[in-house]
Amino acid sequence: MVVMKKLLIMLAALTLICVTGCKKENKKVDYKSAIVGQWHCAPADMDADIYVEFEKGGNFSLYQQVGEGRYRKYTGSWTCEGNTLSGVYTDGTPWGSSYQMELNAETLTMTALNGSNEVMTYVKQSIPDEVLEDCIEVKSGGAF
Repeated sequence: MVVMKKLLIMLAALTLICVTGCKKENKKVDYKSAIVGQWHCAPADMDADIYVEFEKGGNFSLYQQVGEGRYRKYTGSWTCEGNTLSGVYTDGTPWGSSYQMELNAETLTMTALNGSNEVMTYVKQSIPDEVLEDCIEVKSGGAF
């Protein structure tokens, strides 16, 4: 009886160790690497269509169409600290806001940190050739 009791206690302790030791750890997202690539956003509440490419070296190209006009191309550089994304246009103008990022599979959600709480949702998607070939390059900032 004493042996059986000790065996049950050991089995319970072993089970507890296995259960607590097998908890999944939350993996930290490497946002700096994860956002590299081409993204598309077509906000339902705006008459706009936006494509952006974040390059590995810290540069970006943003293509924005408002209404039915041609796409306008803005360029500059971006930085990422944790899940906060910031940027500067080629002319030195900073973005209108930094953004808190959230990544889920092929979706990037960016929430403005300037007090507006504007939320933009991007999906991983290649920029179409017609956008790249027919855009107007803008030398000053102002899109983000």
